[in-house]
Amino acid sequence: MASFNTMAGCFLASALFAMVLGKVSNALVNPHHLEKPAIAVAAGASEAAAAPAAAAELPPIGPKLKDANVEKGKAIYVQQCYTCHTIDKGGANKVGPNQWDIVGRKKASHEGFSYSSALQAKGGEWTFEDLNHMIFKPQGFVKGTKMAFAGLPKEQDRADLIAYLRTMNDNPPPLP
Repeated sequence: MASFNTMAGCFLASALFAMVLGKVSNALVNPHHLEKPAIAVAAGASEAAAAPAAAAELPPIGPKLKDANVEKGKAIYVQQCYTCHTIDKGGANKVGPNQWDIVGRKKASHEGFSYSSALQAKGGEWTFEDLNHMIFKPQGFVKGTKMAFAGLPKEQDRADLIAYLRTMNDNPPPLP
């Protein structure tokens, strides 16, 4: 019984010490809170300006596709994409939709996958350039996409990956 009383006393003494220390430190240091933020950012203005700028700065991927390495693209796919996507014909959806026949396929159209409304609204087909932008920075290309991927910054990596995706098709589309 004595050891329980000792432990309880130590606990209460520690709690009391922490409380007193907090009160004393608050009395010694009085933080000054700003009335307004030191750096004002207009809501949505910087994001809206940054997204088109990033899209405009991205060079066309077409010239890089001619010399792209499909085997390197496959390795990138396995390393970066396979966790969320399957690539085999008739493959199941994972967190993301199956990527078989992605080049030229209508956006947000794979059966059985629940796409974000942002991607559904994008419309059109997946072109080499659209894939390049999506792989570069998904949130920059389709604001509001469910795709939680930071993107591939290296142009050659994107070209290699797109070249690989192009081959995952019964009739691969011609290179630009």
